[in-house]
Amino acid sequence: MSTLLDALAVLRAAVDGVLALGDVSEGEAGLHEFVVGVQREQDRLVAGVAPAVRSWERSGVWGLDGSLSAASRLAVETRTSKATARQVLRRARCLGQMPATTAAVAEGVLSVDHVDLFARANRPHRRELFARDEAVLVAACGSMIWDDAVRAVDYWCSRADADGAGDDAKQRDADRRAGAQLHASSTLDGSVVVSGVLDPVGGEVFLNELDRLEHLLYLSDKASVAERSSPQRRAAALIEMATRSATAPADGRRPKPLFVAHVGDETVRNLCELARGTVVAPGDLADWLDDAVIETVLFDGPSTVLSVSQQRTFTGKLRRAIEARDRRCQHPAGCNIPAPKCDIDHITPWSQDGPTSQFNGRVECTSHNRHRNKHDHNASPLPEQRVDRLETFRARIRWALLRHQEQNDPEPAG
Repeated sequence: MSTLLDALAVLRAAVDGVLALGDVSEGEAGLHEFVVGVQREQDRLVAGVAPAVRSWERSGVWGLDGSLSAASRLAVETRTSKATARQVLRRARCLGQMPATTAAVAEGVLSVDHVDLFARANRPHRRELFARDEAVLVAACGSMIWDDAVRAVDYWCSRADADGAGDDAKQRDADRRAGAQLHASSTLDGSVVVSGVLDPVGGEVFLNELDRLEHLLYLSDKASVAERSSPQRRAAALIEMATRSATAPADGRRPKPLFVAHVGDETVRNLCELARGTVVAPGDLADWLDDAVIETVLFDGPSTVLSVSQQRTFTGKLRRAIEARDRRCQHPAGCNIPAPKCDIDHITPWSQDGPTSQFNGRVECTSHNRHRNKHDHNASPLPEQRVDRLETFRARIRWALLRHQEQNDPEPAG
């Protein structure tokens, strides 16, 4: 028997052992470790079989029965869809181009979702830069929850494209903005089916207003003891948006949508991030500059906000500064609810002389903030720091020096 078939026999025996477990009680010892561990082993298995999958695809043995493609043969033999079969083949090919990622998945540090995420970054126009930085991305993402890893890779892609690697990507971004479309059609019974695709910035404007109206409907339902699901409220919110538009005066002044750019001073020239965490290039905002207000948030390190730009005068600047810093719910369970949908509350309660400052405030979703048995009672405030115009000026100088050093340092050797 070949080595491959020997390994397959061992794998089948292991799976048979798991199947033999049958029903497992909720109080079974090691239940949590077993469930998490099995998921990790499934990911490790993808990395382990990838070399064989690549060899099988290259060999052409899949075509001996007349199959037109490797994906077709794999789909038929495994009773899966062609989309699933293509994904198996694509992941195997991508792993062959990303050795550090393969090693991390094999060690259980990263998942197969990271393979897909890195493959999106490792496009032909960024191939050389990705090979240079792959180990850095692997090390960084290995300690992040998923949403933060996506944001980190998006930042890397945006920076790589800003360095001149992304001419093709810039064209695709332009095509994406031009390709926004919406379809709405009536069915035989009079219902209307709506579907569409929006570019990131237009989608941000749409979702912000949709979420705002849905929340108002939620509060109304709660007061009237009505029972509607979130999708039902969102449908009603969409109708409310259309109703308000139809009843608005023709010469009425529209409120300007607000974009928050999380930056280190003028880094917005290269990168910016919307409040929901979507990383976009400055060119994506170009069409909105006349109709929107861009608010920049100046950081001094990862946790201190020195200033929020004075381009718009309204209350809640401290809240937005904390939202910009935390990005999402800060509960240690890894909750990924975005900051705009969360509460901002004291870490050390006001009743216990806790100050109302960015260092004693944090983002937590409603459930983790308001439910006593889910709340994180062990959090500690950040050390209080001086935040004034002098510190803001010093931070701008530090950012300027970093940019100057970056522009003058030679590229690291491949």
